[in-house]
Amino acid sequence: MVSMYDMVKKFPSQLEEAVGIGQQAQIDPLDNPVNHVFVAGMGGSGIGADFVASFIRQECTIPYLVGKSYDAPAYINEHTLAIASSYSGNTEETISCMNQVKGKICKNHLHCFWRKNNRMGKYKSFQCHQIT
Repeated sequence: MVSMYDMVKKFPSQLEEAVGIGQQAQIDPLDNPVNHVFVAGMGGSGIGADFVASFIRQECTIPYLVGKSYDAPAYINEHTLAIASSYSGNTEETISCMNQVKGKICKNHLHCFWRKNNRMGKYKSFQCHQIT
């Protein structure tokens, strides 16, 4: 079992890896202006989104919400940037949110990230990024 100390010690290298992944991502321009951001993610995937929220809180001028349940907010529309994050690619809550979001937003406003399996990969009409 990995200790908390070991996980914290690895954090700087994980940040460097995340920056590299972001720089290599092929992301299309958005169709509409973004008025709010919704990130669906449980466990470690949700913690990453919480981490981002803490960094952008003072400067982000639009709402940024991390969802950790089966339900996406009712306000999601064509001006929402939605991000689905699941390490396994099979997280029920994240997939449930994606299914609710996909009919409400523009196709390039939904970004899906996963590392292992690709149950999330069936959303190929959206921006899907498998992290290897």
